[in-house]
Amino acid sequence: MPIKTLLAILFFVTLTLPVDKAKKKDRPNIIFIVADDLGYSDIGAYGGEIKTPSLDLMAQNGIRLSNMYNAGMCVISRSSMLTGRWWPNTGYGIENGNNMAQELKTLGYKTGLVGKWHLNGEPNNKGFDYFFGFLGGYSSYFEGSKDYRLNKTPFNDFGNTYYSTDAFTDHAIDFTRKVKKTDDQPFFLFLSYQAPHNPLQAPKEDIMAYRGNYLKGWKAIRETRIKNQIKFGIIEADTPLPKFPKNLPDWESLSAEQKDLEDLRMSVYAAMVERMDNGIGRLMKALEENGQAENTLILFMSDNGTDSFSVMDKEMLKRGLLPGDKGSNYQPGTGWAYSSVGPNRLYKISQHNGGVKTGAILYWPKGIEKTNTIQNEPLHVVDVFPTFLELANPTKNTIHITTDFAGQSFISILHGKKFKRKLPLYFQFMDNRAIRTKKWSLVEIDGSGWELYDAVNDPLETNDLSKSFPKKVIELEVDWLNWWKNESGETTHIPESTKNNPHYKPQGDRGTGNLYVPSAMPDELKSNYQKKP
Repeated sequence: MPIKTLLAILFFVTLTLPVDKAKKKDRPNIIFIVADDLGYSDIGAYGGEIKTPSLDLMAQNGIRLSNMYNAGMCVISRSSMLTGRWWPNTGYGIENGNNMAQELKTLGYKTGLVGKWHLNGEPNNKGFDYFFGFLGGYSSYFEGSKDYRLNKTPFNDFGNTYYSTDAFTDHAIDFTRKVKKTDDQPFFLFLSYQAPHNPLQAPKEDIMAYRGNYLKGWKAIRETRIKNQIKFGIIEADTPLPKFPKNLPDWESLSAEQKDLEDLRMSVYAAMVERMDNGIGRLMKALEENGQAENTLILFMSDNGTDSFSVMDKEMLKRGLLPGDKGSNYQPGTGWAYSSVGPNRLYKISQHNGGVKTGAILYWPKGIEKTNTIQNEPLHVVDVFPTFLELANPTKNTIHITTDFAGQSFISILHGKKFKRKLPLYFQFMDNRAIRTKKWSLVEIDGSGWELYDAVNDPLETNDLSKSFPKKVIELEVDWLNWWKNESGETTHIPESTKNNPHYKPQGDRGTGNLYVPSAMPDELKSNYQKKP
């Protein structure tokens, strides 16, 4: 029997004994909120200018996990966060092993998934009692798609007022209210918003509230956000900052028409984020009304950094469609991705910080001892499952023997205690990869060769030391390759290039990435989203 298959069979050896009812009542409800392609600095609590009062309030009354890593891409991040394992081990889309819903269900939790799935199979066959959303990677916010499901039944009730972010919030609230009627049963809700993943679509009134705010340009927005991050204590004032990307034109070199469309592009993105935040606020209000708020833990994060691509612009303009329109499919593009991931370098699918860092928030009124704090110990999405599992096991009456977790529980953070994660952390997607230790970060973009950074003195990866410390590069490379072989079962690593991929392109900021050429607003369309004087 292959080793990987054997590990999958042995992943959970679970013996469940009766749980004391008094202790059972103490177990928290768990809501795991995942935004899609949200940048590190987009929300107010992490420096952004986008209006996110609900998430900001969670941060003020919770803990900001400022050094949380993901895997840099939707599918592999979700594979790791739901299994607690490195994605090459569990497989692309979870090919083997149980997920957190399956395990929490055995512990008596009512389980629900609302929003995006983007993994193998269907949620109702993977431990979720309830599912509303779509199975694939993205869908129209206004018109849905053929892969929408209400549990296992195809769903196509997309009326004129349908907007997926609102619908996901409505179904999440409905799920929590129905569970309340079940005596003593805690719930686990995976609220998997699509926002702000493409297509960039939002109600026009929301878009117009931001129109004109981004005419100051990518660099100015990023710099303002970084100033806020320094003020908040997210980064130190003397931290070296990355240089302006070589493949991004200076804002002042753009034509008025290019600036206009770029402003619209980011206005739609901001409107999508604010709409999601409004939904989170509605959910929190419902928890208060249900009497569930005090003992509900909420963990918020993004599955990867901002999308830097814009592969459909020409086709959209050819069809007479702008960002925000029904039927359009725009992406943020390199310029706004540069702003959104600040202070970090690079973007979605990259394994540099900009691709794999998320501004996470932990919130639990009953369980967090010291609120409005920032915890900067390195964490990874593989740590989420072990943490939730420990929260769901308040007594020793339930014994769980796990053989294959890559992550570890960070529950001690809730109690104000120090948490030291075992390092290194490992990363890989296509021709991008990394290994991070306490002292060093070894990273590669576009298959262009290793870059080495001092993780202590240069956390934003600005000064490449690979030529100064060649032996350290070799040492860390050997470690990374051994990890890859052990986790994937492959004998070597053969990277898949982004050069000829229909979805991705080389995006390196020091010479390997494709130059970003902003699209221009056509004269015949400029009045569609023109702000009145």
